[in-house]
Amino acid sequence: MSEPASPTADPLALLDDYTSGAMPDSEAESFEEALFARVAHGHASEADFADTLRHAAEWIARRGTFNVGNTRAEIDALLASGFKVEYRDFGDASVPVDIPPLRPDTEIFVYRVGIDLRGYDGADVVIETPSGEPIKTFRDIRFDPTDGELFGVCEAPLAEIGFRSGPARWKLIARRGAERVHVGTLETRPVG
Repeated sequence: MSEPASPTADPLALLDDYTSGAMPDSEAESFEEALFARVAHGHASEADFADTLRHAAEWIARRGTFNVGNTRAEIDALLASGFKVEYRDFGDASVPVDIPPLRPDTEIFVYRVGIDLRGYDGADVVIETPSGEPIKTFRDIRFDPTDGELFGVCEAPLAEIGFRSGPARWKLIARRGAERVHVGTLETRPVG
């Protein structure tokens, strides 16, 4: 937001401009004084929101569940971390994978897809319903550079929603330069 601040401007956008340095110095000092005065009186919900979001992001990052795709070394560290991790091997995406409920004490869900993405620049996963309706696309997924395998990590409640809400098709798309190659389709089905 590079135009001058107005009294009706979005408070969160103004806070972003201030913290990122996009706000001109001529406006930053008066913005800071007004912000701190509002914080002192409990009238700066945008600052409360930004602080809560930062703490949540830090918490997720410490648990290793912030990445989109992981390496084998990261998974090994997570398995040895002391968190209650449930690990599932989804195979090579050649047969459907049944997903039973997670153990009640599971904190973090980890899964492996044994495809070989070595030689590719990147990968995307397009998740669809069995009828082809889009659910979610994960872009620029990291994969293990040593064996090309794909590892995923997510918080247990998110895994329950994502994997157990219905059957899904995961189209695995690898990229090499401008070329996009469909390297496999993983089908997941909730059971139990």
